[in-house]
Amino acid sequence: MKKKGTFLSKHPILRRFMRRKVSVAAAVILILFVLTAIFGPYIWKTDPLAQSVMKKYGPMTAEHPLGTDNLGRDTLARMIQGARTSLTISFAGVLSGSAIGVLLGVFAGYFGGWIDALISRLVDVLLAFPGLLLAITIVAILGSGSINTVIAISIFTVPAMTRMMRGCVIGLKNAEYVQACYTMGESDMRIIFHHIIPNAMSQIIVNVTLGLGAAILTASSLSFLGLGVTPPEAEWGAMLSNMREVVRTYPMGVLVPGIAITLVVMSFSLVGDGLRDALDPKLKNN
Repeated sequence: MKKKGTFLSKHPILRRFMRRKVSVAAAVILILFVLTAIFGPYIWKTDPLAQSVMKKYGPMTAEHPLGTDNLGRDTLARMIQGARTSLTISFAGVLSGSAIGVLLGVFAGYFGGWIDALISRLVDVLLAFPGLLLAITIVAILGSGSINTVIAISIFTVPAMTRMMRGCVIGLKNAEYVQACYTMGESDMRIIFHHIIPNAMSQIIVNVTLGLGAAILTASSLSFLGLGVTPPEAEWGAMLSNMREVVRTYPMGVLVPGIAITLVVMSFSLVGDGLRDALDPKLKNN
């Protein structure tokens, strides 16, 4: 009687990912943060905007498990709301920027010529600026706020994704199956969207995952500098900024959002590394 394979044996990509225990642990941490952002406000119903001057810099109690901030607002409620804000901004910015970068990279690599030259020069100009400086410049021009932060992260994400995708397309467009599509008379758009982009999806997924960590850090940095979300909206970087002056007398106000930012950024990086190894075609037979 033939033995049925286990779930992992039928999914070699998942099996290779599960071998990296640190990446699995990072994925669990990310899932917990995402679940907290989604369901946290329904479980911990304290208003994150409710102020009480009498309770400012409050200690950890049953009513306020993580204490209160400089305006007497519940830190736990603001951490939950901050997780929702930070993750939403990062996902929206990275996904929209990645979509633009993928399209620009595909057109540059596939069509070549003046299209490639124009897109490549635009990417070179954007890459000339350090990532955070580019985001600060964009927000300084557009103004602060969640939407403008998303736009800044989108533009910040485009250059790296475009360059990566261009390199992938240059390698893929000379593959035998793409040449066969030419011979069969398929249109350029069909070849791009039905053959080239799907075959580059592994690199896209890895770059998006790594980009999410950078986006969280960028969004938090902008808010810390007063250029990100507008008060009283809760965001981890803004929480750090509000409490930095009392770090010696009330370290909990800085440690809680600081640890959250560190955990999420590191987790995205580790998950991205794990996905890169799991999706590596050279390891498919392992």
